Amino acid sequence: MCGLFGFISRSGRGPDLDRLRRIALETQLRGDHAFGLAWIARDGKLHAFKCPGPASDNLAELDRCQGALIVAGHCRYATHGTPDENRNNHPHRAGRGWLVHNGVVRNHARIAEHYGLITQTECDSEVLGLLMAKIPGSLQRRAAFAVDATEGPLAMLGVWSRPARLLVVRRGNPLWVGATRIGAYFGSLPGELPAIPQPISDGYAIVHALDDRMFDPEATTINN
Repeated sequence: MCGLFGFISRSGRGPDLDRLRRIALETQLRGDHAFGLAWIARDGKLHAFKCPGPASDNLAELDRCQGALIVAGHCRYATHGTPDENRNNHPHRAGRGWLVHNGVVRNHARIAEHYGLITQTECDSEVLGLLMAKIPGSLQRRAAFAVDATEGPLAMLGVWSRPARLLVVRRGNPLWVGATRIGAYFGSLPGELPAIPQPISDGYAIVHALDDRMFDPEATTINN
């Protein structure tokens, strides 16, 4: 099942860490086998962290995101690959970025064989990042291409720097956004999101930059 959560600043300020902790704890309802984060710090540098175990045992790790401009988090329910082997956990590399994924890539072995991807983990989600790194084009196009190659519903968040960007993808699986003056918060579950959460449009890959209006970015259609 798994769950995603995230944040992007619209003011240059970092997330409300108390709110982010509440969102992470709610997201844990969708998976408590492992916990992971990718974030862009105030200095523009990209970081990642992951470990076995539930978010509730690792909430102090969210302190790393103080002042962060973009955050993508993951609460894992393991389907492929033991969470005790940390390389199976999220986030996964996607070229120069990191991504977190909710869903099961039912045809991950066929994708790896067809595109000559060299996997390093037992996690089905890894092929999304490897395929995005292999093909040319814009971030949106690469994300749409990778998602279109997969079978099964999914949601995905990804973080890239230089420039700082947040990739948001939804195809079937739930993903919500709630906005404040500080920034926008994302989650697989809407209960702890601010304001009146809105569902992310289904069937799109969207890239947000720091100066975007949260609800009016350019989007690329993906196949359902």
